Amino acid sequence: MKKSVVTVLASVFVLSSVLVGCSKEDPKASSAPSGSPAASAKQITMKLRHTQIKENVAKTKARIEKAVKETEGKVPGLTIKLEGVDEVVNRDTKMKAEFASGQPPEIFELFGGTDTKNYAKTGKLLDLTPIIEELGLKDKFYNLSEFTVDGKIYGLPRAGFVEGIFYNKKIFADNGLEVPKTWKEFEDLCQKLKEKGITSFALGAAEGWVINMMPNTLWVRTAGVDIVENIAAGKAKWNDPDVVKGFQIFDDLLKKEYFTKNAIGLKYDAMQASFAQGQAAMSFDGGWAQSTYANKEKSKIVDDLGFFILPNIDGGKGNDSVNASYSNGFGFRAGMDKNQMKVVKEFIKVLYSDAYQKEALLEEGHLPSMKLSDTSGMPKIVSEMLSVTEGKKTFPAFDALIPAKVKTDLEDRMQKLVSGKITVEKLTDEIQQIQEQESKK
Repeated sequence: MKKSVVTVLASVFVLSSVLVGCSKEDPKASSAPSGSPAASAKQITMKLRHTQIKENVAKTKARIEKAVKETEGKVPGLTIKLEGVDEVVNRDTKMKAEFASGQPPEIFELFGGTDTKNYAKTGKLLDLTPIIEELGLKDKFYNLSEFTVDGKIYGLPRAGFVEGIFYNKKIFADNGLEVPKTWKEFEDLCQKLKEKGITSFALGAAEGWVINMMPNTLWVRTAGVDIVENIAAGKAKWNDPDVVKGFQIFDDLLKKEYFTKNAIGLKYDAMQASFAQGQAAMSFDGGWAQSTYANKEKSKIVDDLGFFILPNIDGGKGNDSVNASYSNGFGFRAGMDKNQMKVVKEFIKVLYSDAYQKEALLEEGHLPSMKLSDTSGMPKIVSEMLSVTEGKKTFPAFDALIPAKVKTDLEDRMQKLVSGKITVEKLTDEIQQIQEQESKK
């Protein structure tokens, strides 16, 4: 008899505990009206991988975070977890491994060109063609070629860019200097600055990709706008004479000491700070740098900021060209369910809107990847950058077209070039060997 009573009491205790446990697990469940969004919303958790982890891209990160919150507000039950990863680590290591295993994040920053082509081959990169057609966005983008593979669109650029020379108008005026129109005028400009004890170009060579911005333009100017595409296709080589000439011109500028002394120990942020504080006359940089150079909290030269592109090189096959493209954007994982696909569409509608495109333009000088209906309030420096591309041939950054290992190995060797530890000839020979090895994979 005692055993039966104990058993019954135990059963009641267990049942009570279960009921109490349920109540604690979801305290809102009993209070939400039947049929309300809180009662019926399906819980969805997705990951967004970004590379906006440095101070100079804080506004871009904040914009992405705002887009995420807005998207969550449009989809009841949605949580998007943000993960920030170093760009080099993400691109060269993490994303490769994740696509190889078939498990990339649902939403992630994506480079156009080679990265998009390689990931599309895995079948794990979402084809966005029907989505942007459904949303009426396809004709609003300036250029989707770098994210297009076999006629299908696999990524959306969040902004465009142009690379060129930011310059300090006051330093130029105080020293009787003008924007050079020929290569000889450019060399004379640098020499005059040196003679006056003024650093011509700020440079931070601790990060190899920074060094390669100017040489990329130089070897295109000497060898032609299609040179990197031809190298990737095996139709040209890194050690072809015209390509070597571009590297040699950069090496000559290094040897004439027109760049920041001891640049190999300075990071990109330090390079930007040097120019922004008036310690150098020029900085070869991307349009995104406007977020620092035209920011009164970070820069002393806001009112004296100008922009021009390198003048043509005598006999250059790629003259009148500028490094401007739409290669940085977002991609999405293939194979998501219908609820996740709803999130993808909402995220695209939010981030790829006039409001976000204009905010990126006005706050950071990011050239819009989409046609804006309202460009009022555009900063003067942005107007200068946009005018640079008018009537010019454009080409994408070289690293959008070549294997990642070629990119990283070239960066390593360019650091050696800055340090005087390698010759241009040896550098281009070695990079060509690596290009051929990677092309066989």
